Amino acid sequence: MRVRTILLVAVGLLLVVGCEAKKRDEVPPLAAEELQPLPPVEPAPVAVTEVETPPQPGMPPAPSAGSQTYTMKAGDTLYGVARRFYGDGKLWTKILEANKGKIRDVSDIPIGTVLVIPPK
Repeated sequence: MRVRTILLVAVGLLLVVGCEAKKRDEVPPLAAEELQPLPPVEPAPVAVTEVETPPQPGMPPAPSAGSQTYTMKAGDTLYGVARRFYGDGKLWTKILEANKGKIRDVSDIPIGTVLVIPPK
């Protein structure tokens, strides 16, 4: 058993060493005079234009002018958020309309959801 293990290890080493020698022979190294430095590259000028990108799925829409954002915390409700921002909890439907894509269930809005609060 011992002899078989030693033979297997020796054959494995010969294969590895033989492959390494073959790799070295295939690609000759470049001589120093063959190496040339690359010419310097100047960056191309970049024109900057402002483009309004459409909202991406899963990304919160950018708040419009005059609107604010609010991040839902534990225990928050739309009624409570409306009362905080508008002084009247009955205006919670305004917040719901502005955040249709984010709110699936009015009674279960995940903590950390960023809501857009439109102007009153």
